[in-house]
Amino acid sequence: MDASVVGIRLASAVVTPLIKKLLRAEGAGAGLIDRPQRISSYVSWREKRGLDAADLRTLADRLVREALRAPGERPLPPGEEAGVAAALAVTLHALGDLTLSDVEAVRLGPAAFARRLRAAAPATGLSRDAGLFHDRLVDLACLHIVNLTRP
Repeated sequence: MDASVVGIRLASAVVTPLIKKLLRAEGAGAGLIDRPQRISSYVSWREKRGLDAADLRTLADRLVREALRAPGERPLPPGEEAGVAAALAVTLHALGDLTLSDVEAVRLGPAAFARRLRAAAPATGLSRDAGLFHDRLVDLACLHIVNLTRP
């Protein structure tokens, strides 16, 4: 199947708890702050008690695994799961480098925010299908991040 036409459909009940782990619990959420905050200020690995690189990789592995369990034709060739998860962890880590505010991320919308995040991360080096699958996961993560950090 052509991976460019494959969407990733995962229940919010599966994705939201995973994406919430990326964010500081006390900082995210509507109405908790009265001025724009940088997206990088939300990420939990910026604090000693937050995620470390291994936790981020575990979270990326879980997102890949859950996406592959979704009904439909497999969007990723066998054997490329680990590469996608590693690239996804690196891309999600780039959240800590974004200078974008939460208000700017919401104004951009999830798709444009995802493009900015991918641009801030190093190149993935993935095959075409794996790269498209990675991009869909980043899009999905950004949709949830925008909703969770909405000022």
